[in-house]
This record gives sequence, C-alpha cells and structure tokens, in this order.
Amino acid sequence: MRKPLSLPGQPTIGGVAFVQHQRFECVEIRPHTTRDGRHIELTRWLGHCTDCGAPFDLVTPRRAGAVRVDRRRCAEHRDPKRRVKVLAGAEA
Repeated sequence: MRKPLSLPGQPTIGGVAFVQHQRFECVEIRPHTTRDGRHIELTRWLGHCTDCGAPFDLVTPRRAGAVRVDRRRCAEHRDPKRRVKVLAGAEA
C-alpha cells in the first residue's frame, strides 16, 4: 500500500513544504464555516503542475496533524488515474 502524501496541518503564511520534490507555499489562511455550522480555518497552498509548471491552488483544512495532498497538477492536466512520476532517489 502506498504511503499517503501530506502537507503540514498548521503552516504559517509564507511557509514552504515539499511533497517529494514538488514545492508548495502557504499563501493564505482564512476562516470558514462548514455546512454543519462548525468554524474552521482553511489553508490555501500555491503549487506548480508537475506536467507543465503552471501555478495552481490547493485548499486544505488547517488542523493539528498532516493533511493529505490529493492534487499535484493544474486543471488542464488533472487525471486521477495517472500517478506523478517520482524522480530517482526521491521517497515514494
């Protein structure tokens, strides 16, 4: 079974995290109210597509533990059936 890829759950604005060799920068933390009325914070990350290098946003909840990364490509290249190729020597 593959290990889930994750970002830190409580970053600061301007913080940088790497998923394998892909860089994500925390650019915004904003309050959000869920459908059931809970107040949480969302983190907006800026990353670059692994295929073309175009910038894209990724929004994750801001919480104590690590947050799973479900997207690593821009909208044009997104395909859930296709995995991102890992460079030699990078952790899978």
